[in-house]
Amino acid sequence: MNLTTIKRRFLSALIAIVRRVSIAVRFFGRSVAAHPSAWISLRSVIRVNCGGSITIGENCEIHPFSMLLTHGGHIHLGDNCSVNPFTIIYGCGGAYIGNNVRIGAHVMVVPENHNPGTDAVPLRLSGTTRKGIRIDDNVWIGAGARILDGVSIGRNAVIGAGSVVTKSVPANTTVVGVPARVASTRLSPTPMLGEPR
Repeated sequence: MNLTTIKRRFLSALIAIVRRVSIAVRFFGRSVAAHPSAWISLRSVIRVNCGGSITIGENCEIHPFSMLLTHGGHIHLGDNCSVNPFTIIYGCGGAYIGNNVRIGAHVMVVPENHNPGTDAVPLRLSGTTRKGIRIDDNVWIGAGARILDGVSIGRNAVIGAGSVVTKSVPANTTVVGVPARVASTRLSPTPMLGEPR
């Protein structure tokens, strides 16, 4: 082993220790579980408010000015996910995000909906419904998209930039528009021998 390799290994180990300590200190006493390999910008907002919890998996990237806010619900980010700047993910009714999900800038994930108000009961007092949102593995969500309550997005789906997703999206499809509609469907490739589905 040469000196360069030793330096690289030492530096990698040092970075891992610094990340582990940083995550432990930043989220001490809060219901936030972040894998030490995750990179979480100090300029992001990770907040547990009114209960709930946040889980951030291995090798995730939470970029500056993004926000994860529980509002009493749970947010789960799987492994190898990226949350780009100015994206907001609420936990309210539960936001489950699988592995290898790419979330563009300015995306909103909102697992809650206000009940309509009436003359007798104004909107602010009419309550909310919370069905939750599920986003499966290998999904790409384009910049500025809005994912609304009750939506489930299947594996390998692509959500076009600026789309407003109000209905569930099947696996292997691309949706675009307001409201989002199916633009194309891809055949799921046959997995190689020994590869998990």
